[in-house]
Amino acid sequence: PQKPIALTDQADAALKAAEQSVTEARIKRALWTAAVVELERARAAAKEFDSVATLGHAREAIALCGLAITQLAEPPVTW
Repeated sequence: PQKPIALTDQADAALKAAEQSVTEARIKRALWTAAVVELERARAAAKEFDSVATLGHAREAIALCGLAITQLAEPPVTW
C-alpha cells in the first residue's frame, strides 16, 4: 500500500482541537499529564501521516482535558 502524504481533514481538525484543549486546561491550571501524553502521541502519529492514530489520540486528549476542567467545579476531597 502507498504511504499517505497528508492527514485527513478530520484528523487535522482533531489535532488542532486537542492542542486548543490542552492550552485551555493549562491556562486554568487543570492540565493532567495523561492529556499531555496523548497530545504528544497524536503529534507523533501526525508526523507519520497516520490519520486514524492521530484522531484517536487527539480525541482522548480532548476528553481528558474536558474531565480535568470539569473536576475544577467539584469540591476538593478531604480525607
